[in-house]
Amino acid sequence: MLTLILAESSIELIPKAIVNDPSVISDAKRRRKKSEQLILDRSYHHKAINTLSNPERRGRPDIIHITLLNCLGSPLNVTGRLTTYVHTLEDFIIEISSKTRIPRNSERFKGIIEQLFEAHRVPTTGKPLLQLRKSSLKELIRKISPSYIGALTTQGKHENLTNLGRLMLNQKDPVLMIGGFSKGHFTKETLKLADQTISIFPKGLESWTVASRAIFAYEQALEFNDRSISNP
Repeated sequence: MLTLILAESSIELIPKAIVNDPSVISDAKRRRKKSEQLILDRSYHHKAINTLSNPERRGRPDIIHITLLNCLGSPLNVTGRLTTYVHTLEDFIIEISSKTRIPRNSERFKGIIEQLFEAHRVPTTGKPLLQLRKSSLKELIRKISPSYIGALTTQGKHENLTNLGRLMLNQKDPVLMIGGFSKGHFTKETLKLADQTISIFPKGLESWTVASRAIFAYEQALEFNDRSISNP
């Protein structure tokens, strides 16, 4: 079983500092919601985001949307061997059932995440597919209690995908952390949680590309291992 964490992810509700910005008010009217109920999105709130602290890492729900589509649609997840979490910059944790089917449409995805921030679970009755709680990344790691934590970053030691897959397979409960942001690197606090920093490519890649390649590497290692057991 592999656990994947999208860490320091650029997904949050509209901050109080910009709830009255014209772009936010216009978007709220378009979607028939209150400003504070909306997910911050650079596609609509670009100028307002640039007035916030750390603007380059804010307002990118598309990163989470596309990455989750790749993770949840992978053979690894379909066969029940992948657990996925989203950790946000504001220290919220989104726990995702492997049975969750994320909408392909980005507006519908944002609507579900907005509902999640309001109700802390989706659906609101029955067994939840998505759950939200206030928690730091360190607290999540403590709850998971993994045998190994790898952080995928261009600042890490280079490993090819074959070696990465074997490394994960040789761990009892491995965790891989992937940045859920568009620019920059993990904070020092996040890197302190990792046992190892790993680079799979010398240049920065999109989060969904990193996730897909890491998952594929683990799938390939599992397939080789299964063959070796069935055909000694």
